[in-house]
Order: sequence, then C-alpha cells, then structure tokens
Amino acid sequence: MDIPPIDQQVRRNVGADAEKTDFGAVQWAAREGDPPGAEQTIGLATFEAGKSNVEHVHPNCEEVVYVLEGEVRHTLGVQETVLRAGDLIVVPRNVPHRLINNGAAPVRVYIVFSSADRRFVPTAAR
Repeated sequence: MDIPPIDQQVRRNVGADAEKTDFGAVQWAAREGDPPGAEQTIGLATFEAGKSNVEHVHPNCEEVVYVLEGEVRHTLGVQETVLRAGDLIVVPRNVPHRLINNGAAPVRVYIVFSSADRRFVPTAAR
C-alpha cells in the first residue's frame, strides 16, 4: 500500500479560501484529484441571510448536510423541514432538493458527497 505524504492529505483552516457563490461561499476541502485519490467531495458552505441554492439533483451520489451554525429550511422532493445546528439530513441520489436560509444570519453547513466527482444538475435543466 502506498501511503501519500500526510501534508498532501491535510486541509488546514477550511473555509478561509472559500469561493463565492450565488448563495454565499463554499470551501471545497476534498474533491476529485484534490487531494490525489479522494473518493468523496467534502465542503464547508456558508448561506448568507435570505439566500438559497437552486433546486437540483446529484445523479451520481448521495449528499449529507450537517448544520454547524444557524437554522435553514431544506427540501427533499415536495417535502420540507427545518434544520438547526446539530441536525443532519441525508439526500438520496437523484432526489430534488435545496437549502433555503430565510433567517437574518448566515448559516454554515458541512456537506459530504459519496463521490469525488459530485455532479450538480439543476432540476429546471432535467
């Protein structure tokens, strides 16, 4: 078994170099090719107050969302629930969903996908 250099596998201060999105920002901590051999996609996302992502599916993987800070609405098909800090939702592959922050404060979530090459398909594009 080849063991990669440990510094290649460590991501420090995740969230510090987040890329901007329509809803806030995402720091991808692991995804296809980064680090080499990654088998999952992992990110730390911030949803700004009053923002949401578009309804979408992941045709090649499931998604797990863990709320670190704040309170959000999360859809799963036509169903909806409120998630608070400490709550987690598992979104099965190919199920339409979205996260909506109607609050006055940013929400931080930890997101994990069961594939290194997570695919994102807006439901309007299906």
